[in-house]
Amino acid sequence: MTADQLPLNRSGKILEIASSPLKINLMELGFLPGKYITLQHKAPSGGPLAFQMEETLLALRKSEAELIRIELV
Repeated sequence: MTADQLPLNRSGKILEIASSPLKINLMELGFLPGKYITLQHKAPSGGPLAFQMEETLLALRKSEAELIRIELV
């Protein structure tokens, strides 16, 4: 499962970030294997997704969230 498929208000553990030119950027933002994220907000019509990670709320495009492989917790 990828982060864009995470149900609203559910948490997931990051397993890996797919190989992409954006991989380093996502990792610099803190999306690292072993961390937990929760989908807090989902904009309509395929807009940005807001993820809570520790004390931070980060918005990602759907295409960026598709790069983050997770498992539900």
